[in-house]
Amino acid sequence: MSSRKIGVLVSGRGSNLQSVLDRIADGYLPLEIAVVISDKADAYALERAEKAGIAAVAIPRKECVSKEEFEGKIDAALRAHGAELVVLAGFMRILSGNFVNKWTQKIINIHPALLPSFPGLDAQGQALEYGVKIAGCTVHFVDEGTDSGPIILQKPVPVLNDDTEESLAARILVEEHKAMPEALRLWMVTAIRWISLGMHKAIPNRRLITRIKRALLSVSDKTGIVKLAQFLHDIGVEIISTGGTMTAIREAGIPVTYVSDVTGFPEIMDGRVKTLNPKIHGGILAVRSNPEHMAALEKHDIKPIDLVVVNLYPFKETIAKPNVTEAEAIENIDIGGPAMVRASAKNFRDVIIVTNPARYTSLIAMLQQYGDADIKTRKTLAKEAFNHTSEYDAMICEYLTKQLVEGK
Repeated sequence: MSSRKIGVLVSGRGSNLQSVLDRIADGYLPLEIAVVISDKADAYALERAEKAGIAAVAIPRKECVSKEEFEGKIDAALRAHGAELVVLAGFMRILSGNFVNKWTQKIINIHPALLPSFPGLDAQGQALEYGVKIAGCTVHFVDEGTDSGPIILQKPVPVLNDDTEESLAARILVEEHKAMPEALRLWMVTAIRWISLGMHKAIPNRRLITRIKRALLSVSDKTGIVKLAQFLHDIGVEIISTGGTMTAIREAGIPVTYVSDVTGFPEIMDGRVKTLNPKIHGGILAVRSNPEHMAALEKHDIKPIDLVVVNLYPFKETIAKPNVTEAEAIENIDIGGPAMVRASAKNFRDVIIVTNPARYTSLIAMLQQYGDADIKTRKTLAKEAFNHTSEYDAMICEYLTKQLVEGK
């Protein structure tokens, strides 16, 4: 692997710069940092560069009459030192589309969140406010948007109950120091092919190895479901789906298998009966370590289902409508959905169950990184699933109680 030149843009201490320097020193990264450029003359990162014998250039924004002049000086310094790739390592300025277009697919950035969630400033604060259970960092190519370019790799970081922005940021930074060198090594191996083919996907032409082989997606709230389906398809997962969810996935051009083609039985009674079938529940409930269960699957030609993504009919929203009839309310009591949710949650060691669209991003990140979800994550998702169905049943009970009290 030949040595290649990069230019690093920084604004502060330069700890990510140091992580790259350390991996160059130990031989992991056979590349050269040609120049370190900062928009602040007193940035400690410049001192790190000087100590390492690297050209250190300060280009303070306040000394430039325009953004165009500022970026022009940065561009000139990078080219003068022969940089092939621009690395943003804590560079706290947004680059213009004009600059980005000059370095198309040649700028990478590290962001302290699992993109596309929480782009921009205060990513850790956004994550804590939203209540996510997994945060992390993302290395991505830079495009004209804000933290919106193709993702190269991600590192998940669990969010602890007592986390503050500072404590979470500190743990994410540890993973950033691993992620940036890994991303640079990937770039060294694959960048020529990405650039010469004009590709806009940062993932090399390889298939992620994952335990998830088959997924069932059936959701009322379709937020993010197409993106999740696309990711699952890209890593080789067979997707089974129903009704409107299947239509949305199919219209996005993603291959999907209709649940009736799996069960060999049509949806009947206006969709009341579609997934209540041994071909579905056998695939979910089979304990993979139980030889008798696996023999039963084989005997009855049932394939295991490894991931179930379900959220339930909008009963709460339905009964909140003015003048809603009892018939309308009853029709929005989900039966098949809760059955799949509970079956999956019961068998959480073998099946991942996701009931909240807010979980999709962290699930994607975990599957990208590890090809699977760990047991703690599986158990947490199972707990959320049982809570989801219990709250749903409680709403129905409350509605029927109110009906009785009102003599309806």
